[in-house]
Amino acid sequence: MGRTIVYTKTGCPFCAGLIREYREQGLEFEEINVSLDPEAKKLVKGTYRVNRVPVVVRDGQVVQVGDRAGKG
Repeated sequence: MGRTIVYTKTGCPFCAGLIREYREQGLEFEEINVSLDPEAKKLVKGTYRVNRVPVVVRDGQVVQVGDRAGKG
């Protein structure tokens, strides 16, 4: 598996749940909080055309939007 980035925002319960799940499974990932990083927010909206979080990007491709149930 390649590099995984999880875009989150402050206070998002779906983001917190996904991060907790990834940690419990021992998955390696980088978390980027779009609430704290305006450039990341622009990237998610502009490049990936996504307006909600969490967003999971693996090797530059969006593989998941929302939690595993699609909520977020």
